[in-house]
Amino acid sequence: MRMESEVELLVGGISAAEGPAFDRDGNLFFVDWLASSIVKLTPDGEKSEYFNTGGIPAGLAFHPDGSLWVADEGEHIHGILRISADGTSSEIVVNEYEGRPLNGANDLVFDRNSVLYFSDPWGSNAENPIGGFYRLFPDGRLEQLDSGLAFPNGVALDAGESVVFLAETYRNRILRYPINSNGTVGPREVWAEVASPPGADGMAFDVNGLLYVAHFSGGVVDIFGSDGSLVDQITVPGSKPTNVAFGGPDNKTLVITEVETQSLYRVRLDVAGQRLNDGRFT
Repeated sequence: MRMESEVELLVGGISAAEGPAFDRDGNLFFVDWLASSIVKLTPDGEKSEYFNTGGIPAGLAFHPDGSLWVADEGEHIHGILRISADGTSSEIVVNEYEGRPLNGANDLVFDRNSVLYFSDPWGSNAENPIGGFYRLFPDGRLEQLDSGLAFPNGVALDAGESVVFLAETYRNRILRYPINSNGTVGPREVWAEVASPPGADGMAFDVNGLLYVAHFSGGVVDIFGSDGSLVDQITVPGSKPTNVAFGGPDNKTLVITEVETQSLYRVRLDVAGQRLNDGRFT
């Protein structure tokens, strides 16, 4: 990976920026969770509120059908919200597991079959490890993949969809879960350690299989090799980057959300991001 530009300010004045995601028209969406707001930023820089969940939105992911799915940690939603492709309506897709409310979802990613993997951390920490990890099937079936986690956070699938990765923020580590050929998911394995607490937040792969991880409190985006070793870092203005996403016409622009400076940043790289199952590349 080589940076082809400096890290530069994209937009400021966002009180609590998180959850960047690009749509098929090149618009960037992100959340301002203190305002319960999902914000749309057009390629020419026009910014507007797209939707207000009334909760605490965190992660965003586009479904191939154009709808926007939101991981929300609010008191009433707890789980996953689906916003229609035209942005005019919403519905709660999942809010509980086996009759009990979810904690509050944080991050999410679709696989090629529109199975949704998401983290469920709200209220968990090192002293109270009640966080969960789930996947939601298109038929509505919800499967718990793991529990007892200390703030499960960012979620990412490798290109072959043979492994799903999960940031466990308050244990300063990134976990990997093998996805078996029969579709079952194996037990957690510790894949990488994050240098300083509280640790890893949102994540995204590039096409070479490097994993870019927003290091909350570290002031950097950590870049990990396929063996889980730290191979590089991108320094970010402000100490609290929360998430990352690849976009732009060639998918070589990395966008970084950061809450200390209340801003979004971007940097041009010489490598493209891994294609997501979000409708952009069909």
